[in-house]
Amino acid sequence: MKVGIVGNGMIVPIAIEAMLRAEIEVTALWCRNGSKGKPIVEKYHIQNQYTDYQVFLGDDSFDTVYIGLTNTLHYQYAKDAILAGKHVIVEKPFTVSVTEAKELQALALKYGCMLFEAILSRYSQNYEHLREELPKIGNIKLIQANFSKYSSRYDKFRKGIMTPTFDKACGGGALMDLNVYNIHFVVGLFSMPKKVQYYPNLAENSVDTSGILIMEYPDFQAVCTAAKDSSSDPFVIIQGEEGTIVYPERPGYVRYGERHDRLTNLMEEIDVVVEEDPMKNEFLYMQEIIDTKNTEQMNAWLEKSIATVAVLEQALQSISQG
Repeated sequence: MKVGIVGNGMIVPIAIEAMLRAEIEVTALWCRNGSKGKPIVEKYHIQNQYTDYQVFLGDDSFDTVYIGLTNTLHYQYAKDAILAGKHVIVEKPFTVSVTEAKELQALALKYGCMLFEAILSRYSQNYEHLREELPKIGNIKLIQANFSKYSSRYDKFRKGIMTPTFDKACGGGALMDLNVYNIHFVVGLFSMPKKVQYYPNLAENSVDTSGILIMEYPDFQAVCTAAKDSSSDPFVIIQGEEGTIVYPERPGYVRYGERHDRLTNLMEEIDVVVEEDPMKNEFLYMQEIIDTKNTEQMNAWLEKSIATVAVLEQALQSISQG
């Protein structure tokens, strides 16, 4: 896998460094503003830089496109890349609508391209191990997940300086940026809920700076909290009739956990694999899927991405419906 990068946002250098640690070659960068892309090209010794996206897609030095753009741009840039015969990695959230997500899935399958959403929990061995732990706590009754982090851009926003992070037109807000991790965590384990309701704190421009999402399942409730206007220690708590599982980290990471048994009143540490570099592992996993042409696994992941987008879409619709 050789990668061409799309964008110059905060996530881009983080992603490039993870790829380099995985010994994945980054050969090109597209950025609408060439002067903003130049420091990235120089720092990481990237061979080619482009401001024309179609010319970028014609570069044969890479086979995979990584898209780290504003949320509302994910769909079109991913679509163009697939039509150019490139594999595609899209930063979370995958798209801003189910219609867009399903079209990208169909195009990837039609043109034989691999398509991924970059969301850390999906590629964690420990996340899969959690499935094995769930039966030990009996029937699930409540799930709580919290990912709240005071945004580095929030002070500017309070002063009236707009950035895509807090721009509703760009798909910004706490739901799309942070609560998506919580939603992925829950949907990845339990699939689609039967009902979704979002209770946001809205700024004057109607963007959600924080909020609580309730996902109703047939036998339990999941409460997902996220904030960009305040902070909290992150956690995931899964409560069952026979015990409780606690992960004192944000849902993107599953590196440590405890299980409390109700009958014995004992707390047991959950065995986890030490994953010191989850983002590196994420890209290595994608590379393996591309190399082995494992379309079945790719498509299974895409179904989870589409389900998550469906929850996001329903959550936003629920605001206006009260």
